[in-house]
Amino acid sequence: MISWVRAGLLAGWMLLAAGLSQAQSEVPAVSPAQSLSCLQKPESPPRYPRRSRLDHRRGAMRVLLHFKRPDEAPEVEVLLNTAQEDMQDEAYRYLRGYRLPCLQPADGVVDAVQEFAFVSADRPPAPLPPESGKNGGPGRCIVAPRKDARVHLGFSSVGVEHVLAETVFSGDGEAPPEIRMVFSTGDRRLEAAVQEQLAQYRMPCRQAGDRPQTFRQLFSLHPKGVRRYGFEQEHYDLAGFLALTRDTPARAAYFDFNTMSCPFKVEYRVWGQGLPNEAWVAGERRDPNRQPFLAWLASLSLDTRSDKQALDLFGSHLQIDIPCADMDLRD
Repeated sequence: MISWVRAGLLAGWMLLAAGLSQAQSEVPAVSPAQSLSCLQKPESPPRYPRRSRLDHRRGAMRVLLHFKRPDEAPEVEVLLNTAQEDMQDEAYRYLRGYRLPCLQPADGVVDAVQEFAFVSADRPPAPLPPESGKNGGPGRCIVAPRKDARVHLGFSSVGVEHVLAETVFSGDGEAPPEIRMVFSTGDRRLEAAVQEQLAQYRMPCRQAGDRPQTFRQLFSLHPKGVRRYGFEQEHYDLAGFLALTRDTPARAAYFDFNTMSCPFKVEYRVWGQGLPNEAWVAGERRDPNRQPFLAWLASLSLDTRSDKQALDLFGSHLQIDIPCADMDLRD
């Protein structure tokens, strides 16, 4: 790089010495406001709005900010939103404190992009949105409505209720999705609230003709004052996770993780109730060497002690550390 720069300077000097002229491109200067060098933010950052010890929700927001006046907060345009309402409240509270005091009339409107990721404090960040992460490609720009689903509680159930819905986007960025109910233990009011909520979802970066994209979202109601089961932790080593599963003939297997670009982390979604579990490696290109192991891992069943325990754990998300070693569970 250094020798190239020297050669360029020397060639330019020789051209000027010969009396020739050459065009020069001008790089416009960037003002302090346009570089955001004077951006002021609140001292208190957004907090994770944990509702209970078992609250491990995740969500993300990406917003486009339009700074128009030096003494006012920016206008906010939502580009992506998978955060729930209380998470959004934290993000908007924080953004209301933004100021760009060095903004001058000559700067015009200064735009900037800000991202927020809400992750439980005892869990390392993972790629978002928080769904299974298996459907990559263009168009991952889900924008959910500002308000959470509203359900008027009046049912007599004393346990958790789940609705797992599948949302299919096949049109352009303004087209509403197709909604399918995959699993439900909820009553009609909960299912109707889920339908109404998902019907407002959009993927504004889609173009007409893009391939359809599908994601799943779980909606759960946990009655207040009713104790429920949960995992002691959300991050296990392989031996610790296997201790949670049933010792069945299908569990007997042999895998050499040294042939799988080890070590690696597996994201694991617990379903049950007739739905297969999911196991995948997030944030990496799919390695075909790992697929048989991931399929086997997803086929395992948790050793739940009751129907209530199985229902309470439905939809739980775990992370499993896979070491560089051999695993032999054969007799």
